[in-house]
Amino acid sequence: MQRATRAAILSLLIPGAGLWYSGHGRLGIINFVVALCLPAAGFLTGFMAEHVHYVFLAIAAGSAGLAHALCGPDPPAGNSRHAAAPGSDRPH
Repeated sequence: MQRATRAAILSLLIPGAGLWYSGHGRLGIINFVVALCLPAAGFLTGFMAEHVHYVFLAIAAGSAGLAHALCGPDPPAGNSRHAAAPGSDRPH
């Protein structure tokens, strides 16, 4: 499993965890706090009490996408240990 995929799965399970894993600790903490406070505020005010779980899932999905994007592209599939360096197959 590649680094960006791990970050996305972590943030889907615990919003902000994938951001923390990818090296964006402050953003991960902010995301975690928002993921807890926004649904809690909606539930306590009664504004969206019956749909709080959808709000939490939307925040978690957004966090997963952001963590995946901030990790950058995954390396190409295959055995990356034996992959040739970029540009090494070109004649000099």
